[in-house]
Amino acid sequence: ENLYHTMKLAVAVLSLAAAASAFTTTTPSVGGAVSRTAAKPAFAPLARSNTAMEMVAKQVPHGGALVDLMLKTDEEKEAAIAKCTAEVQLTPRQLCDVELIANGAFSPITGFMDEATYKHVVENVALPDGNIFGLPVVYDTDSEDLQPGMTVLLKDGDLPIATIEFTDKYLPIA
Repeated sequence: ENLYHTMKLAVAVLSLAAAASAFTTTTPSVGGAVSRTAAKPAFAPLARSNTAMEMVAKQVPHGGALVDLMLKTDEEKEAAIAKCTAEVQLTPRQLCDVELIANGAFSPITGFMDEATYKHVVENVALPDGNIFGLPVVYDTDSEDLQPGMTVLLKDGDLPIATIEFTDKYLPIA
């Protein structure tokens, strides 16, 4: 049985890598040889703006502001780590959620959901402030050692990823 925890998140160290690839399709050609061609887009191209400034003005993060919880200096990172009283190894799923919270991909949320927010999202497909948000984002664990009020260093192997302050502990809606 997993318990869910909520947190205030401060990222100690975080690095993300992204890779891009082009989609291709295989089409037969004369003589039985195969050629590769770029796939046709599934949707019609969007109308393009005249200036880069117009494009920037149209791109507003969900909730109005992009969340950025990354600590910028070594001093900030060291201070965040120094407040921790325990360390926890992240599962791949937890690591993914922490990265998405920290880099703003889950904007406007700034941490794992507390019980009230979790229930509101499950029942209303929205955050309590009205922003549409259909994904409950929780820190799931079966550890009895983690309790509200604790500040814990989250790690991926030897790499410190983030710090978390647990604010409550609850069971999911059955």
